[in-house]
Amino acid sequence: MKKIFYSVVLLGALFTACQENKMDDFEKDGAVYFQLNATDWNNTTDSVVYSFAGKTETELMVNLQVNLMGAATDRDREVRISIDKERTTAEEGIHYKTLATSYTLPAGSYSMQIPVTLIGTDPRLEEQMFQLTLKLEPSDDLQLGLSQRTVARIQVSSMLVKPYYWDDFYWGTYSKVKHETVILLLGINFPETEEEYWDDFYTWDAYANYISQYFGENYPIYDENGNPIDPWFID
Repeated sequence: MKKIFYSVVLLGALFTACQENKMDDFEKDGAVYFQLNATDWNNTTDSVVYSFAGKTETELMVNLQVNLMGAATDRDREVRISIDKERTTAEEGIHYKTLATSYTLPAGSYSMQIPVTLIGTDPRLEEQMFQLTLKLEPSDDLQLGLSQRTVARIQVSSMLVKPYYWDDFYWGTYSKVKHETVILLLGINFPETEEEYWDDFYTWDAYANYISQYFGENYPIYDENGNPIDPWFID
């Protein structure tokens, strides 16, 4: 009897989970959702972090990928967005350029990009991170897709921010002093995305070796917490 009861509960839970993302006739009408990590569908992150630290540019283009659920069609379709003002601290015209409320999913396409231009001239970015929160909205052409992927947050500053992929490569323990040293010695900051890092992997691998040797040859150099930074790269 208990086994039967547990089976009923399990089926009920599965039905509820399916209902959360239910879309009537999405196969016919189509639905859209954000995929912020363009190369990993299973990555459900809803935010991206961008920093102007170490950059000479005062503007930066960020592309947010929107995916289609359902079949592609032989006509363009409208993708609508809005700004969630309650969860947005970034200011239009100061931290980002004005956005359209409507974009186009081209005929035959299963994804498209929403371009967001960030502005890095506000002195407050040196000490504060600002957030722009965007929401997908239903249109006459497309419904909303996966419920947990209909919101995208962009966080922007001029502060040093640990690259989200740092721990996947040969850079040892993160510290702002180490990060600053990379910018000072190389004259560039880390790529914004892991894909860009992989595209130039052997160069960045050599950079990691070089910076590690620098800390070894000039030991001890202390991080922002007063701890010596040990060389970390092993050939």
